[in-house]
Parts: sequence; structure tokens; C-alpha cells
Amino acid sequence: MDVKAALTGKDRKAILNSCEYGEDVAVNTYEKALKDDIEDLTSEQREMLEAQYRLIKADHDKVKNLRDITS
Repeated sequence: MDVKAALTGKDRKAILNSCEYGEDVAVNTYEKALKDDIEDLTSEQREMLEAQYRLIKADHDKVKNLRDITS
């Protein structure tokens, strides 16, 4: 993020866009794992992934909201 801040002149919206992109990748990866690999997981593994997914999705939504209100 320091490099991004230096290149963008510390533009908050650009930094939040970059953060949201990273969060998008994480959310999509969890969604794919939960959709495609669900049969290969134990119930404990599935519950753990679902809990982690909910946390990551909530963080993604917070970053997106911050980006949307930043002008």
C-alpha cells in the first residue's frame, strides 16, 4: 500500500480501490472453494471456511463503503 500511496499521491480513493480489489479476489476465492470443493470438505472444514468467508465479506463491504463515501 505504501507504493500505491506514493504513486497516487496518497489518493484515498485510489488506495481504497486497490484494497477493494484485493478483497474481491479473496471473496471470490472463498466463494469458489465453497461452491466447487464442498464435497471434498469435512463439516468442520466447511464451517471454518464459511466463518472465514463471512468475515472477509464483511471486511470487503466495509472497504467498499469507505471507497464509495470518499470523494
